[in-house]
Amino acid sequence: MSGGLEVASDRLLSLMKKGVSVEQVAQVTKGFADAGVLVHAYLMYGFPTQTVQDTVDALEYVRQLFENGCIHSGFFHRFVCTVHSPVGQNPEAYGVTLLPLPEGTFAKNDVGFVDPTPMPPGVDHDLLGQGLKKAIYNFMHGVGVENDVRQWFELPKGQCPKTTVPRHKIAKALG
Repeated sequence: MSGGLEVASDRLLSLMKKGVSVEQVAQVTKGFADAGVLVHAYLMYGFPTQTVQDTVDALEYVRQLFENGCIHSGFFHRFVCTVHSPVGQNPEAYGVTLLPLPEGTFAKNDVGFVDPTPMPPGVDHDLLGQGLKKAIYNFMHGVGVENDVRQWFELPKGQCPKTTVPRHKIAKALG
């Protein structure tokens, strides 16, 4: 079963109006997994207003989903704003400014945007994405699932915060 968890962040899921929490996703995916169904999670990073803290916390949730047997595989994609998406249609609701569409007559779909969310100097979503992809690849192979998620990010010293997600939050949600 493949599903779009999108962002493993209750704040961002709420902003997206997904109507689901990370704990609910854990319960549903665990049900599938316990029934013998392999679960693949599609995830994204770089959503408007997503901070370094949000990203570290999201990876901790994903780590716990693997640790608790809720998901078996996953893939992190970089968020892309499209002209027909909720962000593209209502950018002010997401705190972003859209850039002008490029010249041309074919396939005007992806639109650049400016996210005013402050990021530490030298840190960007592409750099964070490298760590996310490395982590999830290893998690799928059972490597590093027990470790602090900060190990996967190659950020300048002092720019990778500790997760704010309790270490056993998903296990507790599963009861």
